[in-house]
Amino acid sequence: MDGIISAQSNPIIVLVMILSLALVVFSADKLIDHAVIVSEALGVPRIVVGATIISLGTTLPELATAIVAVSQGSSDLAVGNATGSVITNTTLVLGAGAAFGSIPVLRETTAKLRIFTVVAIALMVFCLIGSGLTSFSSGGNLPQWAGIVLLAAVPMYLFRMFKGTARLKNPHRVSNNDNGQKGGGEPDKSDNGISLMLKSLCWVAVFAVFLALGSDAAVSSASTLAGRAGISEVLIASTIIALGTSLPELVTTVNAARKGRGDLAVGNVLGANILNMTLVLGYSASFSEGGVYIAKTIFTTHFPIMLVILAIISYMVYNTSKLRISRNEGIGLISLYAFYLVLLLVT
Repeated sequence: MDGIISAQSNPIIVLVMILSLALVVFSADKLIDHAVIVSEALGVPRIVVGATIISLGTTLPELATAIVAVSQGSSDLAVGNATGSVITNTTLVLGAGAAFGSIPVLRETTAKLRIFTVVAIALMVFCLIGSGLTSFSSGGNLPQWAGIVLLAAVPMYLFRMFKGTARLKNPHRVSNNDNGQKGGGEPDKSDNGISLMLKSLCWVAVFAVFLALGSDAAVSSASTLAGRAGISEVLIASTIIALGTSLPELVTTVNAARKGRGDLAVGNVLGANILNMTLVLGYSASFSEGGVYIAKTIFTTHFPIMLVILAIISYMVYNTSKLRISRNEGIGLISLYAFYLVLLLVT
């Protein structure tokens, strides 16, 4: 798609970007509705659905970017996109959700946070193994074997998310507006209920594809315009492309929070972060001979910001006196994202 878009004039590229963003917004809204129907029918908590089904769909843009970047030998693009998306998701995306809606912190959130913490720390250690502290001055490397380990963690993570969820009772009920079932209450166990669930599963897949296509076109448009303006590839990957590929998470999270489904939003953000570090970076390193190069900026800016994020999110999740992310905390997360952008510009 990059080749097609880059051959167009600037006005056409701007139009493509606007239409692509519209497709992302529409698809994210519909994906939420159908994912909730599936979660109710299966008796799976929404946070689990957000951390698996929706996260897989909203991570497709990052994965597509990594596949293209690896095939073209642009490791900076793949790594900058993945790590930048993790930071964007946890600051701008989650912050926007809290600023525009309600983000409750359920007991199940702690399990996702623990996995996120373990994967983030493991990723940093893997990147430091080769060059040690000199990585902060000259860059490092994510070895190929480490990429294979990260990829192997993906099915383990998905299994862990669904394990035992059949025994959990979902406290939420789907209203008439959510799924069209009559009477709210328990999901319909009849053939009609099964048919509705299967149909919703198909729509989840369809809108996830639309999300990926819309985000890909938006990213290609933005990166082409930025390239013509003389902006470096590393900066594009960490800002424009990372923000573009995080559009599905952003729209999904804000819409979920505004609809009172903040538990789905938290699961989506944490799940997308875990998949970015395991699936996206794992693929990039596994299919690059010798692994992928990790630029100095990743060590001096991205990793420190990720550690700060882990501390802040841990406080929010384990602060049992509140059990929710407040609007002010959401604004604070957005401010942290702005600080991150400033660091990228000055380093």
